Order: sequence, then structure tokens, then C-alpha cells
Amino acid sequence: MKNQNLSATIPPSALQYGFFVKAAIDVYTLYPTVLSPTQDQYPSFPSGYTLLANIQMNDFFGTDKTTVYFGFIAVDNANPTSIVVAIRGTKSIMEWWDDFQVLPTPCPFAPNSGKVESGFLELYSSLQVSTPGSTGNTIALRETVLTGLNSEFDLGKYKQVTMVGHSLGSSLATLYGVDMAAKNPDKAVSIYTFASPCVGDQDFVNYYNTIIHESYRIYNEPDIVPKSLLLLGYSHVPVGIEVNSLLFPWIKQTIGCFHSLGTYLFLVGGQASLVGAPCTVTAP
Repeated sequence: MKNQNLSATIPPSALQYGFFVKAAIDVYTLYPTVLSPTQDQYPSFPSGYTLLANIQMNDFFGTDKTTVYFGFIAVDNANPTSIVVAIRGTKSIMEWWDDFQVLPTPCPFAPNSGKVESGFLELYSSLQVSTPGSTGNTIALRETVLTGLNSEFDLGKYKQVTMVGHSLGSSLATLYGVDMAAKNPDKAVSIYTFASPCVGDQDFVNYYNTIIHESYRIYNEPDIVPKSLLLLGYSHVPVGIEVNSLLFPWIKQTIGCFHSLGTYLFLVGGQASLVGAPCTVTAP
């Protein structure tokens, strides 16, 4: 697979940031119709962080085109100039893959920044942010990359921004990270992804390398999603770090289990219980 580094080690922070995505999945599972939960509604909100905003997306999948909760932004209490953006994947990998647009389109974030997958860009453009507990007052997530935004969602004072996502959320976190870094060269933007598909072409990857200096793309060797767009001319951003669930016979060998966040969290150092009963053949 392109842009992989089999000698790269998994950073200890990968598991920590993976739990941010788990927090987004957990609250959506518990409250699927709540668009902007409060921090106390999250059953597993990361310790030491304060919820700043929630992220919603227009659900393009299926016949019911509704707005759904998709992630959150949290402030590090120990370092108030640092935030984490977590974007979940979909419940089913086929939920978005069947109807996806795979044509390349020019990346709009900067001149000569290559092309990106048009479906991912459309979904990124649909993302909205809202204050916790609110039922309105949203703005486009893309607006938060602008400096001097006259809004409660002005992220100008945050100098360290860590993006993390799983599956489809990985592609959206990657686009948001590049958009943020392109508009804010004074910010340190880090990106952690799990099970990410390719986001853009090689020119996009080349541009990515000029503005994103801390990047970890973790993929499970038998997972089909990270490999899905390679044959269409897309390329992966670095640095690809391979893990392999096939080394653990007790993990069920199915497309869904290869791809699940629980499997990924175990493979980067989490407890075996994170894999979950549906993806466990026998007790580890």
C-alpha cells in the first residue's frame, strides 16, 4: 500500500485519541436523535477535557435525508490552547460506500493542492457545528477555519488542533485538518486516522506533506476500506502504520470486524474487551 511505513511504531497517543471517536460513537448509539448532546449526556467523554461544540452532518445515506450527530470538539483542560476534533464513522461501511461519488475534484483549500474525492468533499462541506445542548445556532464547520470569525465558534485562540476520525470520519478529519492548516499556518495541526480510505490524489498528498507535520494513518491489513480507492488513482497520506487483526485468531474474520473501531482500538494497545462480543469468536 502506498505511503506506508512498516517500521513505524504506533504512537502511545493513538489509543488516547481513538477513545475520542469511541465517545462520539457511544453518545450517538445512546441518543441517536440528539443532534447536540451536553457533556453529561456522553457516557464516555474523555477525562480532562471540556466539550466545546458538537458536529452534525446531513445524512446522505439511505432514503431518509436527515441531519445526524457526527462528532465533537473538546478543549484540553490542562492546555486551554489545545483542542481535539473527533469525527465518527457510519454504523455500516456499506451505508456510505454503495452510493458514493468517487470522481476527483480540485481541492478548494489552496492553489495547486491537487484533487480530492468529490463525495468526501461534499460531506465535509455539509458539516455543521453547534453549542452543546442547543437545537439551533449552527454554522458550517468550514467557517471555523477562518481567522477573526465573529462567532462563539471562533477557534483563533487554539494553537494546537488534533483531528481524529474512523472510517468515513477519517476522510472528513483529514479534509478539515488540511483546510485548517492551509488557512492558519500558525497552528500546529495533527491528524490521527483509523481505517481511512484515500482522500485525494498524489498532488493532494504532496501538498498535505507541506502543511501537516504530524500524521498517523493506522490501518488493519485485512480491512478493505483503506484499499478501496487505490485502484482508482487515489493515494494515501502518510504515515501509514499497519496493524493486523489476523494475528489474533479469536477476532472474527469478517469485513465488519476487520473495520470496526473496537478492533482498531485493541490493535493499538487497548483491552481485548474493546473488540466486543459480536467480533469475538472465542475468549482471548
